Amino acid sequence: MQTNYKDVSEENYRSQYIKQDRAQVRRVVRIMLWAFLPLALVDVLFHEFDIPLAILLVMRLAGFAYSLWLIRQYGREENVPKLDRYAMHWIVMVLLIQFISNACLPRDYLGHYMVDAWLVLMAFISLPLALSVLRIPLYLFVAASCLLLLYKQSGTFSQAASVVLVLPAVAITGHAIASYVHRYRRKLLSAEQELERQANMDPVTGVANWKEFMRISDTELQRHQRLGKQLSMLVLDLDDFKHINDTHGPQVGDVILVEVSRRVKRAMRAYDCIARFSGEEFCVLLPEASAEDANKIADRTRATVIAMPISVSGKEMKVSATVRTATLREGDTALSLLRRAGEGSGRSEQEVPQNVNLVPEPV
Repeated sequence: MQTNYKDVSEENYRSQYIKQDRAQVRRVVRIMLWAFLPLALVDVLFHEFDIPLAILLVMRLAGFAYSLWLIRQYGREENVPKLDRYAMHWIVMVLLIQFISNACLPRDYLGHYMVDAWLVLMAFISLPLALSVLRIPLYLFVAASCLLLLYKQSGTFSQAASVVLVLPAVAITGHAIASYVHRYRRKLLSAEQELERQANMDPVTGVANWKEFMRISDTELQRHQRLGKQLSMLVLDLDDFKHINDTHGPQVGDVILVEVSRRVKRAMRAYDCIARFSGEEFCVLLPEASAEDANKIADRTRATVIAMPISVSGKEMKVSATVRTATLREGDTALSLLRRAGEGSGRSEQEVPQNVNLVPEPV
């Protein structure tokens, strides 16, 4: 059974594979560095020592120098769009030098078309550039190389026909392989991210699970301690939830948990983190919240949760909850802060103001 995952953005895709792509480009350019030597030898063998040969050798030398420079840039430059431009300039330079060399070879020599086919296939498969951009210079090179046959004097019609058929076929094949690789890598990344998201999510309510909450809490606690800012945690415990599960069944309990998590989200600030702590407990991380702020949020959260009965299978079920808070102290860890929040005194119904605002306010 095929599973469809959410597609990843281009920026996310490139950032995930940037290390592999950088190493791959450096390998490809190194291969071309070695190829410059036999290609320059072909120029020398088929030309006399005159001005055209000197120009060709200078162009080969320029391509060689740019390749060395590109390898160094891919070893230290961090700007991905800039690296993409460098790689595009490099492949255009290589194609242009190769085409000029082909045009200067004897009219009855067609061996360079094997090099052309290899170059196009290698560029499509090996260069991790967007195909919408890469195919323009490569297809233009193939078209120009086929038109060069009008100038060449092929020995037989079959030789010319083979070039006209094989070179475009190689380009199309390379494009198809590269397109498949790009799609496969995107699907693989999308599946990995979805699996990671599910591993960090509570399967019933869709909020963060205990593992993810503790990871975020540890990071935020270190940041707040470094900056000297206050941090609080909130623990919400549904009253008599075990009785509801035993009486009405776990399906009803799950519906209540989902609705409670939605109501808690509505009472939270946009940057608060909510997680399901245990069967009937939710915990909320409150960045930059003092004890007074945490108490206000606790009052608002409890009032939002118990404001209306929850409709389950046509029945209206009232829920009640106890909300406890704790604020960061010196020497606290994320676990100790959460433990103090869970063991603290709860906000009972009598302590909650009756006119509490149910709309989250910035604190």
